[in-house]
Amino acid sequence: MLSNRPPHIQQRLAVLIPIVALALSLFVVYPGWKSYRELVNQAQDKRAKLETLRNTPIPLAATREPAVPATPSEPPEFLASIREIAHQSGCEVVGFDLTLPPAPATGEKELALGGNPDPLKQEQEKQKEKPKLVKPVRAKIEVEAPYPRIRSFVWNISRARRLYAVAGLEVTSAGVTVPGRVRAIVEIERYVLNPDAPPPAPPPI
Repeated sequence: MLSNRPPHIQQRLAVLIPIVALALSLFVVYPGWKSYRELVNQAQDKRAKLETLRNTPIPLAATREPAVPATPSEPPEFLASIREIAHQSGCEVVGFDLTLPPAPATGEKELALGGNPDPLKQEQEKQKEKPKLVKPVRAKIEVEAPYPRIRSFVWNISRARRLYAVAGLEVTSAGVTVPGRVRAIVEIERYVLNPDAPPPAPPPI
């Protein structure tokens, strides 16, 4: 085809054809190839994440400890656990009370209110109520940190390996000397096995 054209046309075409081919490569082929490589890389990343999810065991609820024996080492172990959660959350523990008084027993509430409990009623209620296998124990923890860190601390308490419940929360800036910090007084309820409770009945055969 080119041999039938005049020489000057052949020379121009010989120059223009490579230029057109280069332009097509730069503006059509290269962008398409670049998009294709990006899609391939994204697909590889998603495959890697999917493989990681497949190989990660799902944490079971049974791995959490709902209650532990009421041993002398339980309170310091609980405090060590809370200190670790506070450290991970970016909070500083500035105070604690592990011996919060329990709820008033039968008759004590009436005495506290100025009344006289009925001995017969007390005895009937004691016989009716059996000690529970698990009893709640509360503690008060005081931490200082910026407010977002306080929220992280409360959230991490609910995800601890041992079962905890936030029974009370008070946030204040009183007494805080570090700018940008607040103080949170968190009342945490944990659960221990009651040594006075009768052993559970064996399952039916």
